[in-house]
Amino acid sequence: MALNLTEFESREAASEAASRLIVQALKADLAASGAASLMVSGGGTPKRLFGLLSHADLDWPRVTVGLVDDRWVAPDHPDSNEKLVRTLLLQDKAARANFLPMKTKDARPFEAEMDRNAAYAPHCCAASFVLLGMGEDGHTASWFAGMDGLADVVSPEQQRCVAAVEALQAIQPLRMTLTGSAVYAAKQGLLLVFGEEKRSMLLVAPEADPMTCPVRFAIDGLGRKLSVYWAP
Repeated sequence: MALNLTEFESREAASEAASRLIVQALKADLAASGAASLMVSGGGTPKRLFGLLSHADLDWPRVTVGLVDDRWVAPDHPDSNEKLVRTLLLQDKAARANFLPMKTKDARPFEAEMDRNAAYAPHCCAASFVLLGMGEDGHTASWFAGMDGLADVVSPEQQRCVAAVEALQAIQPLRMTLTGSAVYAAKQGLLLVFGEEKRSMLLVAPEADPMTCPVRFAIDGLGRKLSVYWAP
């Protein structure tokens, strides 16, 4: 499927456009149903965006913010997506939002899978917005090429909205991630990507084997609901 790709001259411009897109989607759901949910990815790419969103004029107490995925590390660990979101997004006006962590006190994510599914399910049957990123290897969320159970995790028939995984390809293998069915059900999505190397991956992703370039699962699964923003 062809990408709905918009290229920006700067990361600042892309982040500002992304903020407008997300705020518009959340406001629409708040007006229509009285509640909204935003699932976000971590990493360095959305840092500017999170800062912008934190100042957005929204009825934040009626917004639930969740994670697309997280590493199974302590919430104060430098690699924790929860820490990133709490530090940059859940500040200022957005400090009043509801937040759904993925990490629990359990030793392994597999032990927490049932609990986190129960927490996430009401907000993932059709999330208002899902913000995705992409690695240079073509992964998105915690969907890695060659990962055990990948086909099951990304299946549109998957009954779970959250899955515990062990991605031996990653520096932090133990993780919790949204499943394909949860991502594809989102009302709107954005794949935010920065850098020339990732642009090269983006251009081949729509025709790539999704088992070796898992971001294609998200591209195909979200279809016309997915926008792609890129900046150098």
